[in-house]
This record gives sequence, structure tokens and C-alpha cells, in this order.
Amino acid sequence: MALVDFCYRCPECGHDPMGGAGDAAWCDSCGVRIERQRGRLVASIPENDIQFDIKATDLYRKIYELGGPMPRATRADGTVGYSARAEICWRISEQPVWHRGALLGFAESMGPKAPGTIRVDGEAVTVDDGRPESGRWRLLDVRAVQAASKSLQLSLPGDALVQLSFLDDSPRRWEILMRRLVADAYEHAGRGRVIEFQPRIVTG
Repeated sequence: MALVDFCYRCPECGHDPMGGAGDAAWCDSCGVRIERQRGRLVASIPENDIQFDIKATDLYRKIYELGGPMPRATRADGTVGYSARAEICWRISEQPVWHRGALLGFAESMGPKAPGTIRVDGEAVTVDDGRPESGRWRLLDVRAVQAASKSLQLSLPGDALVQLSFLDDSPRRWEILMRRLVADAYEHAGRGRVIEFQPRIVTG
């Protein structure tokens, strides 16, 4: 995962999005720069010649305290609306994986990628790549949310599984955004608090 995918929002001033490439992310607003160097994270303010180590957990906490993905995903009227371009593929089959007679899980085979868009609001998520699998689903019907280093997977009704590789956005942003919106939808519907999002959504 590129560092800017993790630091999609500036942990110092909240500017969104951060700029970045590879092992570096930087803020065009306040000038802070964060780099991965030999297994550690180093933050610097070039204008003041200040450099200090920072933990990934502290970066996550700071971004969370500044609102995470929600400010950018919230419209002027207070409603949620956000979208991104992605390469999209759908599961076409899955095979059981056995070890010494025990079922360990299932290996998924994904179909070809196609360009498309994901959109989300306070009620539903829409995935559209022009193929028959495209559609709009209520947040309450999303069955799982799982992120990898460069992509996001959503488990949808009808045993559908979609994988999105973002072209100009952060999979980490989308994972947190989808989890937040799904959890809010569950609570507002009186279904309880979501305590697990993978391999399936579980409430407690």
C-alpha cells in the first residue's frame, strides 16, 4: 500500500487529500511530509527543519480525530455523497480449500477487470461498470467489507462479490467510509452495533 493510501488525509491540519507516491506522503496545505524509512515512519516539516518519528497507530488516531473520511464525503447540506473511479471485477467462482480433511475456506476466482464507478450515500452503495452485475444495494444488505493493500471487496446479496481497485483514491479511505456508513445504517435500523465486518458482518 502506498503511504498516501494510509495517510489519505493530513494528520496535522486535516487537508484532504494528501499528495504522495510510494513511501512518501505530503500535505500541500501545511507542508508536513511523512516517509517510510527502513521500517519506521518519519514526519517532517521542511520549512522548520523539524523531523520526528511517528507511529502508524498515532497517524490513524490523528486522522480519525479529524473526522477520517467523513468531512470529504459529506455534502454542504449534511447528507453523505461520495464517489470514485475504479477497476472493477466480480467473482466468477470459488473452490473449497481443504487441509487434512478440514475445510479451511474458499479460494475465489475473479473475472476480468472493467473501468467503472462506486458511489455511496447514507442509504446505499452503487457499483457500475456497465455489466449486468452492476447495481445499487442498501447499506443494510452489504454482507461484508474487506480491504487489501490496493483494493476493496464488498460481499453483496445474491452471493455476489465485487473487488474495486481505485484509480485515484485510497482503499483505506473507502474501507473506513463503508464501515462507518454500514455501522450507522445498522444502528439506525435497530439492528445493534456492528462488531465485525469480515468475513461477514456481525452485530453484538
